[in-house]
Amino acid sequence: MNAASGGVIATVETATAVLPLPAPLHLGAMTVTRREYSAVQVTDADGIRGVAYCLSREAPMAEIVDRLVAPHARGAHADDPSATWERMLRGSAIVGRVGLVRRAIGLVDIALWDVAARRAGVPLWRMLGTGDAPREAMLVAAYPSAARTPREVADEVLAQAAGWAQVKISRLPDPSYMRELLTILGAELPSSTGLVVDVGFGWRDADEALAEIARWGSPRLAWLEDPLLPEDAEGCARIRRESGLRVSVGDEVTDPAVLRALVEVGGVDVLRLDVVAIGGVTPALAMIAWAAERGVPVSGHVYPEVTTHLGIGVETFARGENPYDPAPSFIVGGPSFAGEVRPADAPGLGFALDPAVFRFGSTFTEGSGHE
Repeated sequence: MNAASGGVIATVETATAVLPLPAPLHLGAMTVTRREYSAVQVTDADGIRGVAYCLSREAPMAEIVDRLVAPHARGAHADDPSATWERMLRGSAIVGRVGLVRRAIGLVDIALWDVAARRAGVPLWRMLGTGDAPREAMLVAAYPSAARTPREVADEVLAQAAGWAQVKISRLPDPSYMRELLTILGAELPSSTGLVVDVGFGWRDADEALAEIARWGSPRLAWLEDPLLPEDAEGCARIRRESGLRVSVGDEVTDPAVLRALVEVGGVDVLRLDVVAIGGVTPALAMIAWAAERGVPVSGHVYPEVTTHLGIGVETFARGENPYDPAPSFIVGGPSFAGEVRPADAPGLGFALDPAVFRFGSTFTEGSGHE
């Protein structure tokens, strides 16, 4: 890209929306009663806009963007997101290169790539050279709870499973319940659909994990997801080795070194990648290429509207109304979902955010605070 030929980034605006869930979700040690989303809208000097959104996880993402990241994006070349990423990282390095600051950088970086591709008049997948072939996709299908029987949860999964490469459920910390549920799904899921169990970092160590897995029987899993905190690469490798299950780890990781360690010690069969948490499209591309050199497939964590452009596995919730994640309700346009996910042909990321949900306007201007 010829940065000198393009315009500059004029504004970076943020917005936050809170959408309640109809019932609490329990995942690992976490209980989720609502979904809070943060969004960014970047506009260049020619009026071309790009957007991005993320789950805030109750962190002050909009304020971090406004105060620590936006000042370093404004005035940058609109046609060179990678250079702006470096500028944002170095500009905020004194307060953190991983964690919440990196998430904030990721949110802006995604919107910058949206702007760059819109300026070029092409979909982002074309700009990145990843093609528009349908992506293998995983549907987040059910969150088991003690209030529902294993049969009821299995029926919910089975009703949605047709056409998807994988369907995912969360772990309920009741081995007898999980054994019954996994037995039903192992017998009744189509052979072409893999089952994923998301532990949500719910086990303290490999000993606890292996003891509980043994009580599940012999489940037929595509992979076991996030059994331990991702920093415990050796523990993940031991679970993979001793359980005989395929393992995937990486959700919410902001430090590329943590992802590399998981691969290097043999802790994963599939590397999970959160495009916002890792810092945006710019570092995600580098990590995907690094994993490919080592023969490790990459699965994107949520945000299918973005990850589909990266040419990796896509994770999604049911489109339209679903009880687990209301994000599809505020996405306008975007990829097509039919078991596989195909990226949009529209310029940029190919989607917009519903203006009734996100009201942009918290613009940071150097020296003047919030406007």
